[in-house]
Amino acid sequence: MAKNPANEKSNKGLGTWVRERLAVSGLDYEVPKHANTLLFSLGGITLISFIILIVTGVILAQFYTASPDTANQSIRVLMTEVKIGALIRGIHFWAAQIAMVTVILHLLRVFIYGSYKRPREINWLLGVGLFFGMMGLYYTGTILKWDQEAFEALAHTQAAAKLVGVFGFMFADSFAKGVPLLTRMFSLHTSVLPLLVIGLLAGHLLLVKLLQISPLPWNSGHNGSKEMFSRHLKKLVGYGFVLTGAVMILAVFLPPKLGAVPVAGIEATKPPWLFLSIFSIENWAGLPGLLGSAALLALALIAVPFVDRAVSNNLKQRKAIVTLGAVAVLLAFGLTINAYVAKPEQHIGMGEETEQAGGQVSTADDQTNSGQADNQAETGEDEQATLIAAQLDNALAVISEIQSALDGQNLAAAAEKAAELDEVFDAIADKIAAKDSDAAADIEEHVHELGEILEKPQPDAAEASNLLGHSRESIEAAVKLFQ
Repeated sequence: MAKNPANEKSNKGLGTWVRERLAVSGLDYEVPKHANTLLFSLGGITLISFIILIVTGVILAQFYTASPDTANQSIRVLMTEVKIGALIRGIHFWAAQIAMVTVILHLLRVFIYGSYKRPREINWLLGVGLFFGMMGLYYTGTILKWDQEAFEALAHTQAAAKLVGVFGFMFADSFAKGVPLLTRMFSLHTSVLPLLVIGLLAGHLLLVKLLQISPLPWNSGHNGSKEMFSRHLKKLVGYGFVLTGAVMILAVFLPPKLGAVPVAGIEATKPPWLFLSIFSIENWAGLPGLLGSAALLALALIAVPFVDRAVSNNLKQRKAIVTLGAVAVLLAFGLTINAYVAKPEQHIGMGEETEQAGGQVSTADDQTNSGQADNQAETGEDEQATLIAAQLDNALAVISEIQSALDGQNLAAAAEKAAELDEVFDAIADKIAAKDSDAAADIEEHVHELGEILEKPQPDAAEASNLLGHSRESIEAAVKLFQ
């Protein structure tokens, strides 16, 4: 009996049916054997991290309010009242850290291996665009938590934007009157930058497919060896499972912190690790140094394929540029370490703008405007007192959270909140000391001792609760200084 081709096809099963209709066989093309190594999979791992960020970001956005008045509190509600909300935020946070590490390592691998050489120059430029797009996502993401660190970072960006004039229009109040800048950062983070990154990524992956994987930068037998891309894809799926497990473990055991509601007029924090190197430069050269170093990095990366005139990607022919790149990496690492150990510094005169304005008015016409300058100074002092009082109220709220954690025998959560309380106080300690040095010393003693007790392997909950009561009394007394 003759076989029926239709019946034969129908017996191949669901898997075959799906593969045929999704044209999965199109992935069975040859790639160099070294393409399946971990170093050549860093870009794919970054892509997996980006997918995790999109999925968790969509969930987080459902509970976030992009308003300066409620942003920080909305995240606290997410972490304490939404089921697995803290876990989702932790996964999002750690996926972002891993994405930035792998995208930097991928960029360095491409640079060292000379994978930008002809005809891959344009793909290098797309990769540089992806690098800065990911940095933009990381930066705007840190702003959205709207704690003291986020507030100061955005203030620095606004000040830097003023220096570049019309090119800083996005951060000008006149760009979208009545819309808080934090709301615009949320829009950038959730729509503009993701669309930009996805577009660049599509072009980048297409050129990788069309131009193929670059050869190794040395004579190797592996340069001629071939494997199927489907094997590479299977490895990436495996890396994806490992990555997902890793970020979940990190989210559980090392959950990201959330600082207190920000207080205007002070600089008391440092930026996240990714920006510590330019923070060091800003310490020495101010905002112009920050802008100059960022622009220099961008120009240097763009220029790489046009400056490196070696015919091939062989390392022996590219010693000079690879050495220069290694020096730049070591310099960035040194600047990062320097910023990590340094104390926060005043960069943009936060808290001094009112005094400077008053001084300028008074100097311009002492006889007619001295009274107006005094009124402006008094207004500035009143506003600052209100802000400090608000931060002290925030400290009292954190104390209530610590007490709740102690009552529930959750000593780990109490220790974390105690560290947050310490940060809140450190941010305004000098302002309190200016009013009453004894009150500041009293709060410092109680708050720091509370943190030390809760950091012990087996903290004494009763002793911590007693110190917490003293801390509350000291802070309540300080609140009266600013009323």
